[in-house]
Amino acid sequence: MKHFTLILIAFLGLTLGSQAQRITDVYTFAQVPASLSQAEAETMRGTSESALEVAQRGGGSVLFYEDFANGFEGNNGVGAWTAEDTGEGGIWQAVDEAGNGYYADGTASGVQPPAGEFSTNIGTINSTTADNGWMVFDCDYFNTPISEGYENTEGWITSPSLDMSATGSVVVTWEQYFRYCCYPYAPIYLEVSNDGGATWTTFDAHGTFIESANSASVNVLTTSVDISCVAAYAADVQVRFSYLQAPETGDAYSHYYWGIDDVTISENPVSNDLTAVQLTNGDVYNVFEYRVTPLEQAIPEADGGLLAGLLYRNSGNANQDESIVTIEVLDEDGNVLSTTIEELGTVNSFANAVNCPASPQDTVYIATGWTPTEIGNYVLQATISSANEDENPDDNTMSKVIVYSDDEYGHDDEGALDVEFAPGDSDIEGLFNPAGYGNYYHMHNAGSMAYGVTVRFGPNCGGGDLEFETRLYTYDGAVGLTDSPFETTYWAYDDAWTPGSAENSDFVYLPFEDPIELTDENFYFASVINEFESEAQLTVLGNANSDTDNSTGDYGLTGAGDFVWFTSQTATPAIRLIMSERVGIDEIANRNGIELRQNVPNPANGTTMIRYELLQSRNVTVELRDLQGRLIQAVERGQLPAGTHQTELNVSNLQGGIYTYTLVADGMRLTKKMMVK
Repeated sequence: MKHFTLILIAFLGLTLGSQAQRITDVYTFAQVPASLSQAEAETMRGTSESALEVAQRGGGSVLFYEDFANGFEGNNGVGAWTAEDTGEGGIWQAVDEAGNGYYADGTASGVQPPAGEFSTNIGTINSTTADNGWMVFDCDYFNTPISEGYENTEGWITSPSLDMSATGSVVVTWEQYFRYCCYPYAPIYLEVSNDGGATWTTFDAHGTFIESANSASVNVLTTSVDISCVAAYAADVQVRFSYLQAPETGDAYSHYYWGIDDVTISENPVSNDLTAVQLTNGDVYNVFEYRVTPLEQAIPEADGGLLAGLLYRNSGNANQDESIVTIEVLDEDGNVLSTTIEELGTVNSFANAVNCPASPQDTVYIATGWTPTEIGNYVLQATISSANEDENPDDNTMSKVIVYSDDEYGHDDEGALDVEFAPGDSDIEGLFNPAGYGNYYHMHNAGSMAYGVTVRFGPNCGGGDLEFETRLYTYDGAVGLTDSPFETTYWAYDDAWTPGSAENSDFVYLPFEDPIELTDENFYFASVINEFESEAQLTVLGNANSDTDNSTGDYGLTGAGDFVWFTSQTATPAIRLIMSERVGIDEIANRNGIELRQNVPNPANGTTMIRYELLQSRNVTVELRDLQGRLIQAVERGQLPAGTHQTELNVSNLQGGIYTYTLVADGMRLTKKMMVK
């Protein structure tokens, strides 16, 4: 089983539960449960919602409060909680002030939960009132020892009946921590009934945790769910915390724990509050988003240009009229390059949602029509507003930096490396398990070539003999990622690549043996992988709590003892796809300080971009010739400074075939071939 070692604990902003996955892998077996070390337990994943966030979705008059100081009997002034589970009452436990567990029938479990063989180091929940008791669904302990067999589990604890007949807004907030096995989708839910338990409406309960099997949530994870569409103005409301086999996978969940404490039901006191939840650079439901995009893969204006996505919600208790979203693209100096406005109309409150359960947020995708013309950093910004006067305007706007590069394609943010992907220990003493990490990519535009990858290795990488591969998979949905075809290059790890810390790490360029042609019809997966146990570990830096587009893959152990690729992870490795032939600075110098790169797109149709690099200022001309050497076009650029430059050639009037282009710099010439179709 893989684990993550957090290097910096800095979870910034709100993260979401995972989106609908556009690539579904073929799994034969689920990941096997694995023990969690105390160090890992102290650095769990997920973000606890801020006090402001919770207040926006509740925080008004308290209608019900439970701190479980009296266990199942309740300490709420209304009545007791009932418990049911598939373990005949042997899974749910109330934990007292001394940390001892008791079943619903009052008998002592004899342990301090969570107490299973894989969760014994996790420790107590860090809730506000943990010292006077809390609840836990300890399915790990129920299935201990696993050597004697195990079963998938379900169960729930149900509140007493609550009268909400005078309340038009009902929000449940609670503190929790959890870990689950063995598929990505979280098996924890909040169910609500308004008819005495005859029917139940099911809400996701994983909060801001990005769903991922075997990953522990942050301790403690404050979660808030607006249940107004079921509970508002209802006289017989019950809530229950339900551990269920997730419908996406069916029977698959058997191990670990779910701790719950400090349940508050309150009104939402805010009437008008639209909230921007997440801003995306692309459609994260159907493909992927990127922080760094090569200019050749920028979406052309004819295809709609840059696609911005905004996840938003009505955090108030009143419908918001005449709502709009404004998308802006700015340069580094704050100049507005593009403005697009999308009308949303009325955004309903949770109580008035068209569907129930109401989605925690809605999503709008907006084609901006903007396409970058040069490499650099840009700011993508979204603002949501309505005709109503917003009571919390500070949460109406979100922005993010996006980068258009010369040749890099990447999901990671190099300025926020706070996690180190690492292998688990092997059963063979002194060795590490196989390991692999990677990211998915897609090509909007045809004609690109992959020349290699760059990797930010971790501070714990190497330290002995380590052989690994760089692979580029072409995804085949019929067989899944693990069995998809791939191109590979073999490497012996150089300890000089190991950084002293995340802050001083740098990308290491690892070229493929041969360039690989990429199409706009396939998904690709760029990775580093060590398929064998080794005395040294393969580790890679990345961004924690960031994989909201499901672009990450992790090479993990199955329940059958095999290693396969698992997607739907919580973190993003710093592995980028490189789409030009890179050479070192010494080699450029040996070429008299000039480098000419392959045109993109190639084959060209209409226009194509010629990129080149100068180590010093030179007078530049770009020439286009046919195979007979006849000059077709010459672009005089004049004196250009040192750095990377580009020149666009118009080939729309040329017949299909092979041509040459030449960089002339102070009389020195470099020539490459190109294809026109």
